[in-house]
Amino acid sequence: MSLWDRTGWQGGFPFSPTRLRPPARAGSPGDRAAGVTAASVPDAGSAPRPWATTDAPHGRILVPDALTVRVAPASRRMAPRRVGLRLVPLPAFGWSGAGPHAQPRTRPEHTLIWVTEGRMLLQFPRRSVLLGPGDVRYIPAGTAFAARAEAGAEGHVLMISPELTTDVDPPMPPTMIAGSIGQAGDAMLVNLRELADEAARGSAGKAFCCQLNLLSLRLSRLDPEQDHRTGKPASALDRPLVDRFLSLAAGELGAGRTLADMAQDLGTTLTHLDRACGETRGQRAIDLLNDLRLERAAELLRHTDRPTTRLAVDLGYASQTHFTRAFVAATGRTPDTYRSQVRDGSAAE
Repeated sequence: MSLWDRTGWQGGFPFSPTRLRPPARAGSPGDRAAGVTAASVPDAGSAPRPWATTDAPHGRILVPDALTVRVAPASRRMAPRRVGLRLVPLPAFGWSGAGPHAQPRTRPEHTLIWVTEGRMLLQFPRRSVLLGPGDVRYIPAGTAFAARAEAGAEGHVLMISPELTTDVDPPMPPTMIAGSIGQAGDAMLVNLRELADEAARGSAGKAFCCQLNLLSLRLSRLDPEQDHRTGKPASALDRPLVDRFLSLAAGELGAGRTLADMAQDLGTTLTHLDRACGETRGQRAIDLLNDLRLERAAELLRHTDRPTTRLAVDLGYASQTHFTRAFVAATGRTPDTYRSQVRDGSAAE
């Protein structure tokens, strides 16, 4: 017969009677038999005790009267990390643990360090690097390092939240980049300041994205790092083939030189140059040349009043239509629209 069909529930729970019973009142025959005195039984007006005692065949058992819940103090919550971009002077940037010895730690932002004067010591978990004038280090977010500038050091440090670089084209480098800035120092400084200005205005529009794209291009075209043990920069002949190609192309954008002509000037063939560009930069020589033209076009549109027809000739495009088509494909805007937008933004500031 099912349990649910039973009707004789007056006798208590059907499986087994409880072996525990509530304590008897003080002074009753049950108290004297169980050995419970008046001192061990709480009065009706006294505060409740968390545990009461009762007897059992094998001794006394503690029975909880109530459940006491202890609430731990609320833990301190950390404020959410702000997404943004900051440009600070190099002497104001320091990243190391407390104490006399540097302790490499990770940062949540991508960090670009550019030394213009003096020296800065970078320490990584397994090695140390000394940066001198002109040296640049791009350190992706999550890389453990410590940084300390020596007295008299000058330069710039740019910190970028990774969330702002998800749509950068070409993508920001996934690993650390070491190099130096040669003749492109002025253009790099303008690029960094314009990024900081856009961030200060709270702008994350197309002009901001375009500046990030230019920064990524410049990072891929840094000169080789200098050897500070001898104090001499790498000579032009010691530089990799692709770096020499980009330097040559930057000076002859509007000269009408073909890639084959430039490869011959570099003492190689177009096939070998193309292979070297693909292995080191992941792009063909013609693609690197087009990126260089677009980078220069954005600078000229922002800082000069040259008509777009003149810019197309100066940059080596076959026609103004070719120039406009390439610029729209890279930025989503025509050259004239880009110029008016960046000029309006500067005027509003």
